[in-house]
Amino acid sequence: MAKLFLSYSRKDALRAQRLTEWLERHDHDVWRDEDDIRGGASFSNEIEQALEDCDAVVVLWSAESVKSPWVRDEAGYGRDNSKLIPLTLDGTLPPLGFRQFQSIDLTKWKGKGDPSRAEQILRAIRTTGNTPGRGRADFAPKAIRRSRTTTPRVAILATILALVIVGASVIAWRTLGHDSNLVIAVAPSPTSPDKVAATDYANLSAADMASFLPTHFDRVAVIAPDASPSGAAYRVLISANRHGPGADASLTLSDMDGHTTLWSKSWNVPDASAVDLRQQVSRSASQAALCLTDARGGQERLVQPALAVYLAGCIGISDSDWSDEALLAQFEKVVRLAPKFSRGWDYLAIGRSVIAATQQENRGSPDSAAIKSAQAAIAAARRLNPQSGLPYMAEAILLPDDYLKGLALLERGAALEPSNALLQSELTSYLQAVGRMTDAVATAQRAVELDPLSSLVRANYIIALTYAGQFSRVRTDIAEARKKWPSDPQIDFAEFGFHYRYGDPATAEKLLPRALPYSDARLLSYRKILAARLDPTPAKIEDAINAWNRPDDPKRLNQYLLALGLFGKVDEVYALLAQPRFRPVADPDILFRPEFAAVRADRRFIPVAARLGLTAYWSKSGIWPDFCSAERLPYDCKKEAAKYR
Repeated sequence: MAKLFLSYSRKDALRAQRLTEWLERHDHDVWRDEDDIRGGASFSNEIEQALEDCDAVVVLWSAESVKSPWVRDEAGYGRDNSKLIPLTLDGTLPPLGFRQFQSIDLTKWKGKGDPSRAEQILRAIRTTGNTPGRGRADFAPKAIRRSRTTTPRVAILATILALVIVGASVIAWRTLGHDSNLVIAVAPSPTSPDKVAATDYANLSAADMASFLPTHFDRVAVIAPDASPSGAAYRVLISANRHGPGADASLTLSDMDGHTTLWSKSWNVPDASAVDLRQQVSRSASQAALCLTDARGGQERLVQPALAVYLAGCIGISDSDWSDEALLAQFEKVVRLAPKFSRGWDYLAIGRSVIAATQQENRGSPDSAAIKSAQAAIAAARRLNPQSGLPYMAEAILLPDDYLKGLALLERGAALEPSNALLQSELTSYLQAVGRMTDAVATAQRAVELDPLSSLVRANYIIALTYAGQFSRVRTDIAEARKKWPSDPQIDFAEFGFHYRYGDPATAEKLLPRALPYSDARLLSYRKILAARLDPTPAKIEDAINAWNRPDDPKRLNQYLLALGLFGKVDEVYALLAQPRFRPVADPDILFRPEFAAVRADRRFIPVAARLGLTAYWSKSGIWPDFCSAERLPYDCKKEAAKYR
């Protein structure tokens, strides 16, 4: 039985009632706001709680529901948490942001008997109910040990694969051996409405590609718009059109004769002053080139139709809102079409591991079928390319509760592919979890050097600086990042994270709706923290801390721990750390952040570290955490740790 949240327009209530009765006959528990409970915020408390509790959000799209902000809010929650099951009552096209999800057709069903797509609906419920979403972002690149305590809920798989695109391409190109150069020509489209803007965009894209690609691939060449495209095998055509305050642009990747379009993307920006459209187009062009070199530059060369399928998934990941399941389906298709393409298996291994880890996180127990599926993909990836580091990352993700073994696996993967930006970014979180904050910063910085075009990688670097307490560098880097990405959600989130706990709470309040796209009800706990920082009276501090203390929701306990640390409640921190219910979900990297200095200065910290296996790691590796030498402690780390061998 699955717990279902049914979202629909009040004008479709009769059909919603019939669907509810049919679903209940199949032993599913359906929640409908049939009493029309609506709050003054985006969600009422009842709806918010029902959404959090459900296994799937079943949305009934119709000519009426697409106009409803309530239905869009509820559908957005389902999409962002990988719980969305869209149905269509009349064939109406879903709103923008939901059109990549195939709706199940109920147009001919009148409520009697079974719908013609009954099995498809029930299968979708089984699949979605068994793979609840981890967040889409947890959008900052983070180790997937368990849900991160500081990241918004966005698709984890999209986050991981967005970074894979850069890192995965590196080794493939450098093993070309006798293969010929890959030459890509960039030019303004001859049909562009605005020739001047198109030429400007094309020149920037070509310059960025020419400066970025050779640092990864020594046999790729980019031909600029003002040069002859002779010798090019592929071309990128860019079109632009400025109109009033807005602008349009499009980018097409094809073979040189233009007969085969491999991938395309378009933009429509209502206010060009608020968005750097040139930079967005340039970034997509470089992303396309990276994916093309991955697919065509190595010894395993994809051909149609696998090439287009691969490019669609590879390029679209970083800026799409595909669900984890949709992304997996894309790469499942790639390996079916090209079963010997090792990078396809690398991506698939990571994706399946994320799904398995997410199921374990949400259910508290592993799903043996999902784990076996991930292990099979890992084994296939290793057989095809033993020198790939990505299968080690996939294996680490399958160990959400063993960050020490995960760290060892990631270090092994990074040793195989030292120029892989993904592995470096993922390694950052594991280093933080053992207190190696300076090493985490260096690793995140290395990832930025490997992938300077990615706002995601840059945000991870800002977060690493924040957790290491290097606040002056954080401010400097945020200012630099804003010049390149003035309105990027990843940079929004990194800046918010700094100001939320350490910087200006008023700035954090302004960034909150952009950084965390939640309902007003869900944002209330964050706002209480900010209110207590702005006016730290005992009553407001207690209210802010208690907002996160939800005994019925273990997933919020890490946020509760962070709140206790932020306001210096040392004894309460140790009381929480001693609770058996908290130990299985504890994120150890929290303990090494700046606000926990007083906690680390307490002699009780080393026994806690011993329970987490940290003292054994420090002693065996000989690599001690930063705080042992950088902070004034009333004890000697090594001597205290020796008591717990």
